[in-house]
Amino acid sequence: MAKKHQVVPVPAPLVIRCSFHLLIVFLVTVLVTAAIYLTRESGRLLGYHQTMLKDRGSSSLLQCDLFSGKWVYDNKTYPLYKDQNCSFMFDDLACEKFGRKDLNYQYWRWQPHDCDLPRFNGKALLERLRGKRLVFVGDSLNRNQWVSLVCLLDSSIPPQLKSMRLKGSLYTFKATEYNASIDFYWAPLLVESNSDDPSHHRLPDRIVRINAIEKHAKHWIDADIVVFNSYLWWRLPTLKVL
Repeated sequence: MAKKHQVVPVPAPLVIRCSFHLLIVFLVTVLVTAAIYLTRESGRLLGYHQTMLKDRGSSSLLQCDLFSGKWVYDNKTYPLYKDQNCSFMFDDLACEKFGRKDLNYQYWRWQPHDCDLPRFNGKALLERLRGKRLVFVGDSLNRNQWVSLVCLLDSSIPPQLKSMRLKGSLYTFKATEYNASIDFYWAPLLVESNSDDPSHHRLPDRIVRINAIEKHAKHWIDADIVVFNSYLWWRLPTLKVL
């Protein structure tokens, strides 16, 4: 007997079907869990050298709210890398290479209110990632973040000690000296969907398997740190849920 298909309209919250509620609960749970883990790790990954921070009244780095701050223009110490100098920059992201003239967006940096972040140190971050696997999971927005991080680290690794490979939906960047892996896995809805092909995913009717995440999760189950992003792909008038 063929499985019944359920079309879930989402124009107004009051008419969202129960299954869609369950899906949202699942996604929120995943994202909150990741946020809690990353917040706990932020004292190490963002503040990899606590003594390098200039404290502005807080008793320690852990009391500094890194998420409370503002963007400031800094054309003296930024940008941290140029896309033309990154060995692993993709052409569809290489704005300067293909003629973009307005590059002022590269000079903005995040400034917390209560402390100063140290200038990015690629070798220090690689030491923190020694023997670990960091995976970005999601859509093109997360892919952009992954490429940016790889480019930030590129100049800190000798050419013979770094590599990139693609297998299916998984990109793997290896820093062999550190036994560190920084990967990206294409799964725009996290669960299985008809948009899982990394090259051909823009389809008029989006279909998801609400309870099927194992196919994707096996690619990040052994990761030490996972960064998820899926928000935009759910903003459609209708979704077909299997």
